[in-house]
Amino acid sequence: MNSSKNTARLAGLLWVLIAVTTGFSLVYVRPKLIVFADAAATANNILACESLFRAAIASGILGQIFTLFFGLTIFRLFKSVNDKLAMFFLTTLSVGVGVGIVNSLNNLGALVVLGDADYLKAFPREQLNALAMMFLRVNNFGIGLMEIFTALYLFSLGLLIKRSGYLPRILGILLMIGACAFPINTFTKILIPQFHPALIMQLTMILNAFGSPATMLWLLIKGMNEPRPLSET
Repeated sequence: MNSSKNTARLAGLLWVLIAVTTGFSLVYVRPKLIVFADAAATANNILACESLFRAAIASGILGQIFTLFFGLTIFRLFKSVNDKLAMFFLTTLSVGVGVGIVNSLNNLGALVVLGDADYLKAFPREQLNALAMMFLRVNNFGIGLMEIFTALYLFSLGLLIKRSGYLPRILGILLMIGACAFPINTFTKILIPQFHPALIMQLTMILNAFGSPATMLWLLIKGMNEPRPLSET
């Protein structure tokens, strides 16, 4: 039982590290440097704070590595509850991690075209700024694609929590509710970009402001209850 509690607390710690690293990259640095309506201003911001932008890229990659180890830890805790559902959780999480790491190449691409390499002198600065913005916008859609897999693994984790009794069932329900907001945000952005108000993004953030932080803190502080999986029916 102590081993299970320690493993649960490890999962909570990894979740905290995910929140810190991805939060630094997406919540702090990204809005600070990127102005999607102004390619020139964005280029100037990145060049003026290049070290910060590079740190955000590295932080994002670290966040994906922490996510992979988090997935393996959760799989170990919940595979006895429902091995197929636990495997689905780990698979979707792993795919999301792969998408996230590959998506980092878009930010690196923006850095390359804004660099001072000799071969770039053949292009006017305005074209390079526009190309950098293209990379950043593709990265933005890559984040949306990651959200699809985030929704899948959070929903499956919510189901595992609800069925297991290892954690309060309300945490599982909150995770499932929050997970449903991600696809709405992503598919609205892809299918009808002209109708993607900030309200949808805000709703996604609000619905995920309860389940994930509460579950993360519960795992970190309380660990988990004695393993007594409930019937799947």
